[in-house]
Amino acid sequence: MTLASLGWDDAWDDAWQAATPDLPGGTVARVAVAHRGAVEVIDAEGQFWAEPTGKMFHRAGDARELPIVGDWVVVEDAARARADGSRAALRAIVPRRTCLVRKAAGEADRPQPLVANVDVAFVLASANLDLNPRRTERYLAAIRTGGAQPVIVLSKIDLAPDLAAAVATLTAVADGAPVLTLSATRGDGVDALAAWCRPGRTVAFLGSSGVGKTTLVNRLSGAARTTAPVRAGDDRGVHTTTRRELLVTAAHGIIVDTPGMRELALFEDAADTAFDDVAAIAAGCRFADCRHKAEPGCAVVAAVAGGELAAARLAGFHKLADEQAARERRNPSRKRR
Repeated sequence: MTLASLGWDDAWDDAWQAATPDLPGGTVARVAVAHRGAVEVIDAEGQFWAEPTGKMFHRAGDARELPIVGDWVVVEDAARARADGSRAALRAIVPRRTCLVRKAAGEADRPQPLVANVDVAFVLASANLDLNPRRTERYLAAIRTGGAQPVIVLSKIDLAPDLAAAVATLTAVADGAPVLTLSATRGDGVDALAAWCRPGRTVAFLGSSGVGKTTLVNRLSGAARTTAPVRAGDDRGVHTTTRRELLVTAAHGIIVDTPGMRELALFEDAADTAFDDVAAIAAGCRFADCRHKAEPGCAVVAAVAGGELAAARLAGFHKLADEQAARERRNPSRKRR
């Protein structure tokens, strides 16, 4: 294994040197699994444990300033940690290129970072009864806000009651993102998806439980991670993946498997990012602060009436914008930021 096979390149080397000039004795490694208080990291010599310093914990304003899966980090005493199973000192995080974040569960307005330095994020949506375009919109918003390339994957096409309708549903919310179709069990469409995965590139698989993320990861990586059938009554999945984990493959680059997420509350204000098509039409509204509801001269409402924009697409925009407004009312400092 080499650092290049983990995704390292000259630009990362420059970023490391520029960000940590006062840590000349450190080496770099990549976070493969994050635990409470410690992480498992990988470098060219193998996998070992590392623990953020007390100084890092003390200075962290929120979870985004602590190491997460996909991060490049600067560690000391890596050789000793590999040799005796101790924990290397994790001194710094190399500045991230991308970071996918959601709102943490509960009422508190706190970020929960999911994965860092992902180049391509696949949003899996099952073609069976659990297909939900509104949920897909939220994933796209989180990915685009975080800086990664989104790709929608319609999985389990062998179970689709109407495949053309399912593809049309996702294409309507894709806002330019590619839409792939596949059956991981039969192998249909796997080669088209694998073309997005190459050595040195980091990809992540996101989606609800039961959409086939782990089955697909197993096909691409050769792993034998546990999977489970969906519930017979409503086609909803059962949680089998319990943590985010980075896997390194020879042919398909770096793959991050993630647990299923039934709900995805966005932390960042992402309505305009997630709905570029609505924002583009809104440039023609009479009023700059138009809410696209009942205001006179609203180009967006006119576009819906004229069939240029789907009513469901505008409803999704309103739902996300209303959530953002509610968070700002609960936390006025968020609006100032």
